[in-house]
Amino acid sequence: MSILDLEISVEGLSEFLKAGGRVALADDFGTGTSLLRAYQITRTPPSARNILRLRDNDALLVARPSGAHPLTDGVGALVSNHPEALHHTDLAPLFSLGEGDALVLAGAVGDGRFVAIGDPSTLINNMLEFRGNRRFAENLVRYLAENGGQLFIMTGSHEVRGTFGTPGADRPLYSLRAAIERLARMPIPKEAVQVLALMLVSILLVVAATALPRRSPYDGQTMFARAPAAGGFVGRVTFFTQPDASFLQPLMVYKFELEGEILRRMNLQTQPLLRDVVDAMKSHGATSAELTAARELLLTLDALHTAQDRPPGPPTISRSRFHDLVARGEQLLAVFDRRVLS
Repeated sequence: MSILDLEISVEGLSEFLKAGGRVALADDFGTGTSLLRAYQITRTPPSARNILRLRDNDALLVARPSGAHPLTDGVGALVSNHPEALHHTDLAPLFSLGEGDALVLAGAVGDGRFVAIGDPSTLINNMLEFRGNRRFAENLVRYLAENGGQLFIMTGSHEVRGTFGTPGADRPLYSLRAAIERLARMPIPKEAVQVLALMLVSILLVVAATALPRRSPYDGQTMFARAPAAGGFVGRVTFFTQPDASFLQPLMVYKFELEGEILRRMNLQTQPLLRDVVDAMKSHGATSAELTAARELLLTLDALHTAQDRPPGPPTISRSRFHDLVARGEQLLAVFDRRVLS
């Protein structure tokens, strides 16, 4: 079960976890405080000053994996957007924003597992364009469904009713029936029983008058109406297959991934200057033409990144130009691979 910014029942979920269920709560400023507090997890704004930031944006903080775990497998970095830092006295962070600041925590509750994520934005469509976020989402799905059960993904637009672990608890009048059974076992005076009986009859009359819908929800064609738009991966594919769709945002994602690969292959931890990249390419045997092409590509990507936030608005990137720039980026990376392959 996965919960994103949802009003939840702590008691029901605790029973579900103890019985071997798995729950992920992705919440920064939402309604998950009660569930976090139940397991001694607190939230604060990130306090570390040396947190890695994407494009020097204070909102886009990058978390690094802190240890081996099914959720960190293959994830080099997890990009967040306005996250809250999570804290627990005994749990070590799976992904850390800085010393003492966790973006992701996981722990055992009975036979189950609970995962807390300090930012639901890590799992939205735009953020899944980042390779690390996409791999983390895949890991999370596998981890939650590891026992072969059903996986439910719920957001604040969902309403959850019922309890876990008690047969019939989700049926109408269950709470009232349980109260009557408790009253039957209580030693109370005869007069009090009569008063309580009248009260229960009044409650039943109100329930009977209001429980049934005025019209059937299954009547009409709206029940079978198709959703107006697709979401998730299908929605992204549908959007970018439109003739007038701009590929600027996918290109900016590729820019980030390309720069990350350059850093990795140069064994650097901080953003290098353009001349540093050119010098590194020279050491890898790049030709004069390859150096010129690399310089032009990186300058072009930087110019597009700057132009997206300036008047008259973001530039339009056609499908053909997107593919051309990506192909040039892959040729740049091939220069760094040359020494390894030779």
